[in-house]
Amino acid sequence: MGRVIEMPLPRLGETMEEGRIGLIVKKPGQSFRRGETLLEVESDKTTVEVPALQDGILVEWLVESDQMVPVESAIARIEIEGEAVAEAKAPAPAAAVRAATPAVPRFVPQASGSRPAASTAARAEARRKGLDLATLKGSGRNGRITRADLAAALRPARATYHVETPHGRIFFREWPAQGQEKGAVLLLHGLFADSQSFTTLGRKLGARGYRCFAPDLPGHGETVSPASSLEDIAATVTAALPGLKFHIVGHSFGALVASRLLDHALSLTLLAPAGCGEEINGAFLAAMLGGHVDQALGFLGETVPAEAEAALADALSVHGAQLRAIVSDVAEGGRQKHSMVAALARATIPVEAVFMRDDAVIPAQHALNLPFNVRSRILPGAGHLPHWRAPDAIVALVGGA
Repeated sequence: MGRVIEMPLPRLGETMEEGRIGLIVKKPGQSFRRGETLLEVESDKTTVEVPALQDGILVEWLVESDQMVPVESAIARIEIEGEAVAEAKAPAPAAAVRAATPAVPRFVPQASGSRPAASTAARAEARRKGLDLATLKGSGRNGRITRADLAAALRPARATYHVETPHGRIFFREWPAQGQEKGAVLLLHGLFADSQSFTTLGRKLGARGYRCFAPDLPGHGETVSPASSLEDIAATVTAALPGLKFHIVGHSFGALVASRLLDHALSLTLLAPAGCGEEINGAFLAAMLGGHVDQALGFLGETVPAEAEAALADALSVHGAQLRAIVSDVAEGGRQKHSMVAALARATIPVEAVFMRDDAVIPAQHALNLPFNVRSRILPGAGHLPHWRAPDAIVALVGGA
């Protein structure tokens, strides 16, 4: 007969006293083999994958993602020696548990109404990113939260993989659903970005029970595919998708791609969408293609960290020829070549469109061109990234929530 034991949080370094629960890989009821990753844990210095020390079945988690947990506190109940979960719901006899592992206390988070200590820059950044400072551990003097702590907390999930298709090798980033899964979300980025640009939105949607998939479109990120026209890119994404229906979120050019995937959609959420009018900022496109990243970023209305700016410059160098071909298919002389208006008019699913009032890349006035069945919303401010400016507001729109 198998035994159900409590699994403690291991000490991942000599000075580690507590850790933050990161990506939870195994779900209750799933079996695992020795050496398989059960979860990720963040210490004060690094992120470590925690492997299973023996074969077993995950009965239940006693913690949640982003929770701070003291070393040696119980984080999960696992069944060992292969007994069925249904038969192991009742805890093993206390004597058996004690024989298997030292007794450790369950971690119960302490309620606190105090305002976390944080630098002014970190507090402003947290508001912009929609991040609760109470979930962070500060590395500054006296535990003060810094911008570096925010950057670590907002790093992308490590659940990444490639999908081989007849159109090329497509890179995906995935954020798992927490709790009861409500459905799947497909996140399609805009020109010159990649799947990592959806990190905040992916995490927040995951926290609300959505399993999120975000590919790097052809010509971007780690995807290797020759597709350079809108229709070919849409076909490439379609070939890489699992057999699911999605709530699709598309930003800018990604919204235009989303309009070609209606057969796979339960709903559409279009962010600063291309394809709703003629005008587009040709100076922005030219600056990007010319490698003048600092000049181009001024049109986006958001502050981009220096390391991200450098990574973007590298990506433009790697994918420059293909990006020029994609842009040539999309626009010329400050005019867009494709429209999604007719396709949206035929849509029988919920469609939301969100524009930034003073967007310097795609005018908010394009909302006036949308058909009656599309709900249009205008966010205040100058910018082209609604999912960065107001992530919680965007999350609330997905899936008709």
